[in-house]
Amino acid sequence: MYRVFVFLSLVFLATPLHAGPDRYSLLLGSKHIGATSFNELNPGVFLTWEQSHSAFSLGAFYNSYKRVSLAATQYRPLKTWANGDAGLFAGLAFYPVNGKTFKTHLGGDMVFIGGLQARHQNLFVQLVPMTAGGADGLLSFGVTFAAR
Repeated sequence: MYRVFVFLSLVFLATPLHAGPDRYSLLLGSKHIGATSFNELNPGVFLTWEQSHSAFSLGAFYNSYKRVSLAATQYRPLKTWANGDAGLFAGLAFYPVNGKTFKTHLGGDMVFIGGLQARHQNLFVQLVPMTAGGADGLLSFGVTFAAR
């Protein structure tokens, strides 16, 4: 399943990989809305290649089950302003051991992820609907910096 993740990540990023990333993001943590049994300290690093109407990200993070996960996502801003934007993101994530338990499980430990994302200056936040472990949703947050 790891090979499938790598292949699909390269498909997501095929166009923008000719140059270095445009943005670096550090995932800091999360809040599982309505649940308390999850790890909410989730450090991670994401590299993002920005296009005119979308962005492609690839990264690794310490997940809510205290394991390292990989993710590849595409983001589509719906509203932009001088110092930020807001929109939708979707992609794939590899959740070792726990991926099979997700309702969005695609095979092995690969899962579909998606939700709302907003960025203002150097801060970002994501809201992901979920029902695992009694949670009503996941709010994740971090900092982001332009590469150039």
